[in-house]
Amino acid sequence: MTDLRSEYDLLCTELHKLNHAYYVDAQPLASDGAFDRKFQRLLEIEKLSPGWCNASSPSQRVGAAVTSDSGFKKVAHTVPMISIESLFGNDSIIDFEARVRKGLASETDTQPTFICEPKWDGVSASLIYENGVLTQGISRGDGQFGEDITNNIRAVGGVPLRLFGEQPPAVLEVRGEVMMPIAGFNAMNNALRANGDTVFANPRNATAGTLKRLDPAMVASRPLRFMCYEVVRVVGGERYATHGEAMQGAKDWGFAVSPYSAIVVDAAGMINFHDDIESQRNAIEYEMDGVVYKVDSQLLRDLLGSRARTPRWVCAHKFAPHEETTKLLDILVQVGRTGRLTPRAALEPVNIGGVTVRHATLHHAAYISELDIKLGDQVIVRRAGDVIPQIVGPVVGVRDGSEREFSFPTQCPECGGEAKDNGEHRFCINIDCPAQLIRRVQYMVSRTALNIDGIGDKAVVQLHGEGLLNSAEQLFNLDYSAIAKLEGWGNKSVDALRDGIAASLEPRLDKFLSSLGIPDVGPETSRVVCAKYKSIDSLLELSAMENEHAVAQLSEIEGVGKEVAGSFLQFVGSAKNRDAIKAMISFGLRPQSAELSTDDHKDAVASKVFVLTGALSCSRPEMKALIEEAGGKVTGTLSKKTDYLVAGDKAGSKLRKAQDLGIEVLSEQQIRALLSA
Repeated sequence: MTDLRSEYDLLCTELHKLNHAYYVDAQPLASDGAFDRKFQRLLEIEKLSPGWCNASSPSQRVGAAVTSDSGFKKVAHTVPMISIESLFGNDSIIDFEARVRKGLASETDTQPTFICEPKWDGVSASLIYENGVLTQGISRGDGQFGEDITNNIRAVGGVPLRLFGEQPPAVLEVRGEVMMPIAGFNAMNNALRANGDTVFANPRNATAGTLKRLDPAMVASRPLRFMCYEVVRVVGGERYATHGEAMQGAKDWGFAVSPYSAIVVDAAGMINFHDDIESQRNAIEYEMDGVVYKVDSQLLRDLLGSRARTPRWVCAHKFAPHEETTKLLDILVQVGRTGRLTPRAALEPVNIGGVTVRHATLHHAAYISELDIKLGDQVIVRRAGDVIPQIVGPVVGVRDGSEREFSFPTQCPECGGEAKDNGEHRFCINIDCPAQLIRRVQYMVSRTALNIDGIGDKAVVQLHGEGLLNSAEQLFNLDYSAIAKLEGWGNKSVDALRDGIAASLEPRLDKFLSSLGIPDVGPETSRVVCAKYKSIDSLLELSAMENEHAVAQLSEIEGVGKEVAGSFLQFVGSAKNRDAIKAMISFGLRPQSAELSTDDHKDAVASKVFVLTGALSCSRPEMKALIEEAGGKVTGTLSKKTDYLVAGDKAGSKLRKAQDLGIEVLSEQQIRALLSA
């Protein structure tokens, strides 16, 4: 047997297994991206060796055969629920248009138009109505046979039990997607988590799992919605001439239909729709994984016909995946400036949406337990928009026994000191922990805090390692002659460091307070606190007050609750922290009072909504902090509520969308000018 044939047989076996897990068990064993790559490779091999392809090939089937032990009756589809062709990249869409035109050229002179709609990422179902009354709901199954899920379908929001209108057709069959809105999914998961129940990885899994339940009351309790995307059969009524007319008819009958659609004449229009919807993807309430292009005319669809597996008149143009499967190599625990131990996943590098992902956030020990992940697991990793990559969950079905449980450390991984739980997080309680010191100083010199030129993260680590930076206050009393002798330092870089420190000696009071890295006291909290307490002395005097009285005073400030007030008072109540601040002052630091208002909305940044795109000279978190410090709000997606788009180099689809929506676009230079005004 040749290597190619062996690869082909293995792909067939793997794809059958993946199909069954996805469609029947509602427990995917791989990400959509991984499945798509295997399926595309199968098609490539079948193109090279068409004789290998037979009726049992995954390319000739839609999903997976319906099992008899599911609890639902197996029923045949009157009109097969065949799949649609998935295409990737703009060139394939140009080819799709060419194939459609070529297929019609010998049949008609009529030129096709195409209707574009989102490809919703839910669970497909077929609904049958007789004389206007819902009589049956059928799952996709393998396309030929599905499961009778009528009782569950009746409990899904957006499914009319009786059609609107006075003269419904004798028989109507529509198809659509059962979905769960993202907000509803998050609320449901929060409720499950609070009850100690297993949470779902994503809205599609939640939808599929819910429809598998034999309890319609459970289905009704979950936020499922049905959106119609096709009218497939009308008996005893007028057949619609176009898809657009059919969707309007469905809407008139009482179905929800996609609010996002467009009619275009060529591939360029299709691609523009794809890019526009993809740019809005994170703002739309339902998950989607691409867009669908359909020939609008029913007559032209009939002329084009279907292949064995897919119709010729429709295709899906997939988005870059939000999720991929990769291996969890290790879990590294980092120590933050407050002593918090934060686990971080080390992953086998994987490309998600054009970005190579090597790490993912894991938050805390309870989060790891909730995910039920083990070292060596194959895990599904999600990256959406500008969101930090996160692990969705393990692919349990491929575990082979070599995976290992992760044990969260009870000692600081940096200094070996005792670690204790405080809420859902674990902290190193050694205030002399070198890792905490390094992180505190790195934060203090950052643009988010004092913005000291001439020193960065690596320099802080080096100076600490050389014994020249052993406390935050020592930053303002450095031995520059000793630094000049270190590797990588010369007179020019030492002068830049000296100048940077000198320029930072008169920071705004709220900037200084924020730079101390007090837990829960960030730039915005510092701003509102310093609007009331206008000197460093008045802030330190709070430590001499009775704690209950001091908490009450601070809690009067809008945005400062008892927990934040307690965190601040614990910090200034420490003699060591007060001594450190006094030492900084003795070294020349002079925090300056400023006229800060807690409710000033008159400037160009306060209360405005910003979106960031493209490459900036600083990191996005740094720019976000600067805008929020000035009273603005930064979101990840464009909408009608967005006031400004800040566009750096290589700004992409967000820039085009902002221009289409009439949103004002600012360069980095312009936003910095506003921030300094």
